[in-house]
Amino acid sequence: MTGPSIKQQLRSGARLNGCWIETFSPIAAEIMAMSGYDTAMIDLEHGPGSFTEAVVMMQALSAHQCKPMIRATSADPAVIKRVLDIGPLGMMVPNVRSVEEAHDVVAACRYGPEGFRGAAPALLRATGYGEHVADYERWMAEEFLLIIQIESKEAVSDIEAIAAVEGIDMLFIGPIDLSASLGALGQFDRAEFIQAFEGIERAVHDAGKYLGAIPFADWDSERLYRNGHHLVLSGADTLLLREAAGRDVQQLRQACQDASPS
Repeated sequence: MTGPSIKQQLRSGARLNGCWIETFSPIAAEIMAMSGYDTAMIDLEHGPGSFTEAVVMMQALSAHQCKPMIRATSADPAVIKRVLDIGPLGMMVPNVRSVEEAHDVVAACRYGPEGFRGAAPALLRATGYGEHVADYERWMAEEFLLIIQIESKEAVSDIEAIAAVEGIDMLFIGPIDLSASLGALGQFDRAEFIQAFEGIERAVHDAGKYLGAIPFADWDSERLYRNGHHLVLSGADTLLLREAAGRDVQQLRQACQDASPS
């Protein structure tokens, strides 16, 4: 893929948009990329796809200059290693709950002695199957975007320390799981939730890190960007397809009704 990395775009001051790839359909991924999204998050956490299918998604997205990232299934170092090995431009790790977990995520992304990622660089898609081994560690340090999700009351209580962890580039708020952790799933108007969400925003800004979220309830995309979010991931291919199909069915039924003799 040509052009600047996601991290380069963020360093230049760009505010980015993106979508979610849930179907693991290469045709759907291609259509999403052709629509003009800056980036797409291939969702291994909630989507049904495999690592091999994630590679196909990256190929479909990259063909249309949509920069691919992957959300891992967990913070398990074995999972992180496999995600990194297939070569996304960024990775999101869900539900990081403490400063210790944040440090472990960073270490899982780095070869020794700074970390404990297993090393087989000549074999990896991430290095062009050995073509770019010499530059890979520099690229990981300078251009790879490491995102952790903040979506629990435990993380909120430790947010200043988590946001300060060296090696974490972006903190991405997961409002649905955060509301559930606070004991009020989907109740985004509760004072406790608003206080937690705004506290995360402040801590991330104070730490000089990048900030991201999904639009939800009263926090639409415009409000998120106005609040200083650098990345907003909005539509999922599954939801966009369902909503478009639902509208089409409604229009067809209405047309049939309107055309029927009275």
